[in-house]
Amino acid sequence: MTHSFGIEIETTGASIAAIKREFSNRGIKGCDVKPDGTPSVDAEIVLPPLADCQVAFEYLESVCAAIAATGATVNRSCGLHVHISNAPLDDTHSAARFTGDSISTKERTGRYLTGQYFGDPLDAVAVKDIMLRYTAQQDTVDSMLPPSRRGNRYCMPLNARVIEQANDLDELTRATHGKFSTINLTTWSRGTIEFRQHSGTIEAVKIWNWAQFILNLVNWTTVERVTSGARTIVTDTPLQPFRGGSRVGVQYTMMRNLRGATTREIMDATGCSEQRVRAAVSEIRTRVGDAAVVTHTQQSNGARYGDGTDLTRYQVLMQVETQSSGATLRPENRRGMESIWAGLSDELFEYWNTRIIELR
Repeated sequence: MTHSFGIEIETTGASIAAIKREFSNRGIKGCDVKPDGTPSVDAEIVLPPLADCQVAFEYLESVCAAIAATGATVNRSCGLHVHISNAPLDDTHSAARFTGDSISTKERTGRYLTGQYFGDPLDAVAVKDIMLRYTAQQDTVDSMLPPSRRGNRYCMPLNARVIEQANDLDELTRATHGKFSTINLTTWSRGTIEFRQHSGTIEAVKIWNWAQFILNLVNWTTVERVTSGARTIVTDTPLQPFRGGSRVGVQYTMMRNLRGATTREIMDATGCSEQRVRAAVSEIRTRVGDAAVVTHTQQSNGARYGDGTDLTRYQVLMQVETQSSGATLRPENRRGMESIWAGLSDELFEYWNTRIIELR
């Protein structure tokens, strides 16, 4: 499975005009050079989406060489952001072909490749697993990077416990700090997941090896830890979604237990008419979902027709199970390990662990 990736390089010490001029002189196409807005950062160079191939590496080398030729460098305020496509490349497009088409299309039209080049987007289960693996081993990731990128306000670390409670992409996005997170999901609508923690650099090998590390993190989850199929999601109903002292709040509390409550019991406790009790049941269904509210007919309660209409019993379930198709984590005995190093080549493992030693 191949994901494309985009690179954003922040620099200081050379103007936007100077960098654009150097790119033009060298025939480098497809890059945007623009202001970043961060203090002490003079330019942001945005490369077109690439894929893992020699063509992409050589293109990155040419970009970095051109930046260096302008006298640009990096400081503590500069960062390196890598965007990973939220959908893999379609099987009919090779990495080299995608890279070539991406560069030429961006230069010619100003647009990025979409549509036919990509398969289906990642399921929330895979995104959650990627976020959890990165965050659970945040200390290790920190050790791979300079102190200036640890707890940095432009790439704030996430909370694994908050991520664990999320069930869909909206909830996963709310589990971040927005744009300024180690993993930023606000770019999802534009087709990417952004990884923001790496320090600024114009060294092609450093950039490439970080992109390879992130790509491996994503691919290991999608290939070795997640599989497609049906899954069951269990969610707790709210303890009290209404004002506790209100009539509907009292009725909700009576209904949310292992037995529920009859219409008559609720009428006695709230002073409401039978009609108003049933209206409140509809309001509760709207608030917590139809699946969470069970109606037990008066016959199931042992009553008979003619005994009255107020013996129907209503119950709000403590938990609701829903079936969802799509991705699910593999069974534990067939699931690839959680380690951020899993699947990484020996060469890259050695590179990063040497880097850790150097940064101590």
